[in-house]
Formats: sequence, structure tokens, C-alpha cells
Amino acid sequence: MHPAAFGSKFVRVTLLDSPERRRYGRIRLDRPLNARFGEFRVQIVELSVSGFLVLHEARFAANSTNELTAEWDGRLMRLICTTARSTLVRLAKTAAERSLYESGLNINESIGDSYEVLRELIADRILRALDEQKANARGIPPLMAYMYQPEKGDLYRRCEWIDGRWRKSETVRPSQPPNGFTISAEVEATHVDLLCRTWERTTGEGRRLTQLLAELSISPREGVPVRRYVP
Repeated sequence: MHPAAFGSKFVRVTLLDSPERRRYGRIRLDRPLNARFGEFRVQIVELSVSGFLVLHEARFAANSTNELTAEWDGRLMRLICTTARSTLVRLAKTAAERSLYESGLNINESIGDSYEVLRELIADRILRALDEQKANARGIPPLMAYMYQPEKGDLYRRCEWIDGRWRKSETVRPSQPPNGFTISAEVEATHVDLLCRTWERTTGEGRRLTQLLAELSISPREGVPVRRYVP
């Protein structure tokens, strides 16, 4: 299906190569998100900045391209995706049952602001997961409020946890360190300290999510939005 057929503004998404995709990782949804892939109903169970993992009952043709539509927080996402793989995960044993398939979808195009909605969804799920990592009933401080840098430049702050202490340095490289995180150098020092404390208080999975949030905020596209935070 050609992009022009939809009659809407398209944004080309630069797909990440394999190392980059692995570095970003996927976010597992606690509840599947209902969606449609063309004429087929699907459930999104995992997502990332480059694609989705969906469950469905109909078999997809190899390398099929279609529009994925889903609604989140009252906003519509419309993304043109291609099937990267499709696997049978449950075979129907009776006429009353339906077989279940699992497919990976790669994002090719974003219609309107759909890619920004996707980024907000990913960031929201990261923050919720980090909330669960902390024993403090008040939850995590509004991380998004100080990680959002719409006019950020090309200078970054690298924070590394080494021998029980933080080593912070400015760098022109946006890459994430193995044990720590990199964010915009424009983020205020007090906010950086809050993020460091969040890192210290979470588990290994929580640290991965903290790093993913930091990486998401300084990716080439515009920063993630301010979190709606209620103490």
C-alpha cells in the first residue's frame, strides 16, 4: 500500500540498525493494547521506538506492509509497518478454537504526530515500571519534567556509577555507558541528582528502564513530554 493512498502527512522513521535496536530494547505492556493491522485485529504486547510485538488470530503474509492503528490516552497512532516475522504460538485443537500467532512489526512511516504519541506511550510505561520499583509510596519524582529538553544542543552529561560513587562528565557523545546514563547537559544539576538517586534505589531492571528513558530523551527526534505527576 503506497503512502499517498492515505492522504495524510507522513514522516519517514529512520529505523535503527540491529545493535541500536538491542540497545533500546522493548517495553512489555502490563495490559495488551488493542489495535488493527490493516483489516486484522491485533493486540500489542511489546513496543519500542522501532516496532511492535503483536498477537493475532489471522495468519499474516511474509513481509506484508499495512497501517497499524491504535488509540492511547485519547490520541490516535497511525504507523505504516512491515511484518518482520510471524510465528504460530498456539494451534487450534477444535473447530471452536482459533490459532494464535505472534508477529514482529517494523515501523516504516509515521502519519501525523503518531511517532510522538508512541514515544509518550513508551515513556509513560517506563515511568510506571519505575514507580513499582520503588518502596516510597509517593513514587518517583516527575522525571519527565527535567528530562524534557525541546531545544537541547549537542553537549551531554555522562553519569557513571563506579565503585559506589557517581562520576559525572560532559561529553559530545550521546551513547549510554554500561553502568549509568547520559542525558542533555542542559538538565539542571539538582535534577540530575534526583535521577541518580532513582538509579541507586532500583533493581537491575529499573536501571535498564532509567537508562532507556534517558536515551529516549536525547534521541535525534524531539524530547519526551513532561509527565503528568500527582504527588
